[in-house]
Amino acid sequence: MKKIKIIPLVGIEIDDIKIALYSSREDVKKLLGEPYNIWDESLYYFNNELRFDFDDDGKVEFIELLGAIDGELQPVIYDVPAFQIKADILYNILREENCGDIDDSENGYSYGFLNISVGVYRSSIPRDVEEMIKEADVDGEPIDEGEIEEERRKADYWATIGIGIEDYYR
Repeated sequence: MKKIKIIPLVGIEIDDIKIALYSSREDVKKLLGEPYNIWDESLYYFNNELRFDFDDDGKVEFIELLGAIDGELQPVIYDVPAFQIKADILYNILREENCGDIDDSENGYSYGFLNISVGVYRSSIPRDVEEMIKEADVDGEPIDEGEIEEERRKADYWATIGIGIEDYYR
């Protein structure tokens, strides 16, 4: 498991490698080697768990970590493990660091912290799990406990975290 330090509005650190926002596509390749995958001009590394998006000038404008709680890459932001800490706790830390407007238009599935250009996403929220359980009870179709636990994990932890250049989420 690799740890990555996320520094909002600056970039990321992987071991002793630093990749800044506004770095060139060539610099990213020089530091990390050939990408694992390329899709829509984005470069993916570490089994598609790390993505770099570029602006029209070929400079990094967004970095996203996509591995979630079980991924090889475990990002740390503001000294807390982004995927290992409960979603509501990380939300509160990011809210405090942001000191301002938050894009909450996705109703808990994702948030954009506008002042620090950080975004988080998950595919499910706790209410979804409770509704799934209620619907199964009404339909008389019990749900496997393992499936319920897996759905709760998806709802309780962030699946992705990304940072962008200043005003990326505005």
